[in-house]
Amino acid sequence: MNYEQTHNLMKKAVPLARKMEGDWNIRMSIALRSVTIDHLLGLPFSKDTINRLLQKGVSYRRICKNYGVYHRDVTAILQ
Repeated sequence: MNYEQTHNLMKKAVPLARKMEGDWNIRMSIALRSVTIDHLLGLPFSKDTINRLLQKGVSYRRICKNYGVYHRDVTAILQ
């Protein structure tokens, strides 16, 4: 991820964090995580993308629903 992509993610995360209530650091952390996951879900279906999503804590169910594939397809691409 280059500087411009990071800058765009932050531009999306800050307004989202401002809408939330609570401690700023926690709000920003949640917003940045959410925006990052949305960005990754927009990438094409590949082994690298799936691994990155799983590292971020995205469930198999959400990955399958987003890409329109079955759980067995996701596990097959990871092997």
